[in-house]
Amino acid sequence: MSTLDLRCAGFHALTGCDYNPAFFKKGKQRPFIILKKKYQYQEAFMKFGDLKSFTDHDIQQDMFNTIQKFICDVYNVTEIIDVDAARLQLFINSYTVSSVNEKFHRKNIKNFDATNLPPCKSEPLQQFRRANYIASIWNNANTKLPSIFTPENNGWTLKENQYHFNWFDVDQLPAFVSESLQEDTEKAASVDNDGEDDDD
Repeated sequence: MSTLDLRCAGFHALTGCDYNPAFFKKGKQRPFIILKKKYQYQEAFMKFGDLKSFTDHDIQQDMFNTIQKFICDVYNVTEIIDVDAARLQLFINSYTVSSVNEKFHRKNIKNFDATNLPPCKSEPLQQFRRANYIASIWNNANTKLPSIFTPENNGWTLKENQYHFNWFDVDQLPAFVSESLQEDTEKAASVDNDGEDDDD
């Protein structure tokens, strides 16, 4: 298997395939152009599916750090190596005001397309783990046992004998946001109930 094939296995698995979702509206062409230009990314993708990418935490972390930088480049946020920092930078680029007296344009928020932001770090981490597992199978497809690892803890969870995507391990929303939304929902339900009582 050529080095290009090894790079493409991890690249294809990460940027979207039958077993892993793609980055919305990013396709393959631009990410592949970026991959071809930077050996650092090629080197990281060549390690996808390698035994040490599962067993050596330091190697896995180094790979993920490089993949984060790759994702930042895909979203056109260069010189940033952390996807969460890239999200913040894109927000700042859109909404920073020139002075404290400048009005905040709410219209910009309504027209803002959230798909322009890279996903939060917890999501690409699971995407990375799935891609690594998928690449390990593809790289060893000619062997009797393509992978000694299981999908669990590699981007999937097993529930009722079925595998499901593990989108992220952390809370979807900060606790104070969840509590606030719950309070709003309860208030709305209370108002609806009061209205029904009045009708009676």
